Amino acid sequence: MTEIPALREKEEKKRSKTEREKQMMLDYPDIVSKLSLLLGAGMNISLAWEKIALTYHRKQQEGEIKLHYAYEEMLTVLYEIRDGVGELQAYENFGRRCQLSAYRKLSSMIVQNVRKGAKGMQKLLEEEEWEAYEQRKAQARQSGEEASTKLLLPMGI
Repeated sequence: MTEIPALREKEEKKRSKTEREKQMMLDYPDIVSKLSLLLGAGMNISLAWEKIALTYHRKQQEGEIKLHYAYEEMLTVLYEIRDGVGELQAYENFGRRCQLSAYRKLSSMIVQNVRKGAKGMQKLLEEEEWEAYEQRKAQARQSGEEASTKLLLPMGI
């Protein structure tokens, strides 16, 4: 009997982790797009990051939007920088905490461009934005196929 709650808890953790990853991947193209747009408007990466994170925080506090894990991680970066963690280290921590290859790639792009200067960052983000939207379309297509498969089973019965 004691194994049942433990198995249920383990399954719940696995399901919540999967949901988190799914939500983060859905948010990824929007984050990259916003960063690209703000950099194109003349902001540097840290100001753009701060604007995106604080806008999310304000909207979430006002109840306009629900919790989004990726934006929460962006806020954590902001808090780390304010608490004295170096900017580069905070961006590296972001990629590590997200545990998804897309976010690790974004993190390393930001770190490299902060070290070398912002030259070419706009172009890199635009390319990443295009790739992210293509991945999102493929993911939506896959979700649609899964939904149609799930609907076929009851129809067959």
